[in-house]
Amino acid sequence: MTRSMVLVVTALVLTVAACSSDSADESTTTGAPATTTTAASTTTDTPTTTANGAAVNIAGFAFHPGTLTVAVGTTVTWTNGDGPSHTTSSDEEGWDSGVLASGDSFELVFDAPGVFAYHCNIHPSMSATVTVEG
Repeated sequence: MTRSMVLVVTALVLTVAACSSDSADESTTTGAPATTTTAASTTTDTPTTTANGAAVNIAGFAFHPGTLTVAVGTTVTWTNGDGPSHTTSSDEEGWDSGVLASGDSFELVFDAPGVFAYHCNIHPSMSATVTVEG
């Protein structure tokens, strides 16, 4: 090997080593947003409301928020943010969304006061309530 080839190989080795070190720094940096994302997902228990409705997010095999209080006439929208399919189904006769694939939504207007318990027919351990105040 000539001296110039040795220098080129050495430069390549140093470049690869520097890139590997940057990559390790990036994974440390990208780990921080994951923590932030996880922390942010815990705030999904705060209901999202709009001018005429409230939202329930289905994520992590749970309804968020688990307890929602709304006024009579409010439209509640459930959105499946999970990979697996879910349902939103009243414990009493009331409503059944049918199967909601990932990304699907279901809306229901609550037109009478009361406490309405519901669950997922596919995953019965998932349950929540909507309290409608008149």
